[in-house]
Amino acid sequence: MKKPDCRTKPEILQHARWDRLIGTPGVSEVSIDGLRILDAFIAFIEGEDIPSIWDLKKRHFLKFDASNASVSRLRRLKKAMNIVLPGQPATLVLVEALREKEAKYETGKRKLTPRVFVLKKSVPESELPAEWRAAFDNMDAGYDRNGELAPAKGMHATHIMKMRQLLCAAREANLPDELSPETVRAYARALLARDLAPATLRASFGAVLKVSRYIGADTATIALLAELCRIYETKAKGAQKQKYAKLQQTGRSPVTIFDHASQLLDSVLPTMSPLDQHARRNRAAALAIFSILPIRLADTRLVFGKTLLWANGGYAIDTKLSKSQEAWCADLEPEFNRFIDALILRGCDPLWLDQMREDCINQQRPLFITTSGDPVGYNYVSDAWRHEFGTGEHIARTIIHTFLGIELGLAGVDMAKAACGQRGYGIEKEYQDDALNKAQRLKTQAELSEIAKSFGGDPFAFT
Repeated sequence: MKKPDCRTKPEILQHARWDRLIGTPGVSEVSIDGLRILDAFIAFIEGEDIPSIWDLKKRHFLKFDASNASVSRLRRLKKAMNIVLPGQPATLVLVEALREKEAKYETGKRKLTPRVFVLKKSVPESELPAEWRAAFDNMDAGYDRNGELAPAKGMHATHIMKMRQLLCAAREANLPDELSPETVRAYARALLARDLAPATLRASFGAVLKVSRYIGADTATIALLAELCRIYETKAKGAQKQKYAKLQQTGRSPVTIFDHASQLLDSVLPTMSPLDQHARRNRAAALAIFSILPIRLADTRLVFGKTLLWANGGYAIDTKLSKSQEAWCADLEPEFNRFIDALILRGCDPLWLDQMREDCINQQRPLFITTSGDPVGYNYVSDAWRHEFGTGEHIARTIIHTFLGIELGLAGVDMAKAACGQRGYGIEKEYQDDALNKAQRLKTQAELSEIAKSFGGDPFAFT
């Protein structure tokens, strides 16, 4: 049986390893139990001949506590480290060790039942008919079929998902796995039951129409899908888009979004739970970066040293757009550094920033990670926007198109398209709300009024 540690504080602090810390607030504030555990850990490190904190790995913490089944001792060590050595990067490694040990401890206590994810609105891709899957293979290879061009690679996943949804609706209606007017109507009923916006319905029917033509579906099916596209195209033009209604909640400009992100980052306090601190830092960075660079959600998964670079005291993004596979680069202004730096430090002292940034680059760590160090989910950035503004990251494209269009006119439209990674002619109209049209109309009226004055009189009367 191991002899209990009954040393007093003065006895512990007599050792030379504590000489540099004598008199610091943490040594006075830490409990005797915490000081004993921390001293034991430092002695363990000395025995392992670990030269610096950068060489500390998860396995070292686990080895230190190998004789204990529970996580109590590591939790007490973490508390002591935060008091005596606040802001140490080693604490992040200790947290990883804690999670691993907690998971092992909980698994030993009870038998975990694997969570089974059940699809409710679609079927697995593997269940699509062989003819459809063969067509998608041809699409992926870029082949034309039945006089129909293959869609852009970045849109393949969307087309596949729509066909998975259609097949799910067909099966719920007890219809065969095929493209027919009956299965299209079943799909339409399923979409209408979800109370989707007309523009969303138009996009869904348009994707299925594209696949139907590519596969070579019968004339009746193609005609029905084309009619549905026309119906919801008309309705979409007549209805205010949901994103424009939600645009009102954001403050309308990238500047106000950036200010909101700054306030969110400044709201992170040491007294908050680590989970809350981490979530706020992540959301702040997601708002700030993509308020001025509103690329598609698929392109927001930035990685240090790969698509997120550090040079000359600033960050730069160098990636390929998922939709077009074109190169897309942008330098971030120095004002954005603190958002990314916060995600590197994760609560550690800024004195360690340079070394921690270098580690992130060498390890090619994702910019957005969970508290356990794993990459976040696909929709994370959009979810961060939704948490703050009630709508996803796609609203950022509408904001920047409207803002730059009002401020800079046609030059602003071109700038907004470049920021969004867009090239299509006329696509800007999908992202401009009524505020831009009104601003352009008033500007034109003012210019015409000035011209009229040069002729004398007032031939133009605008109200």
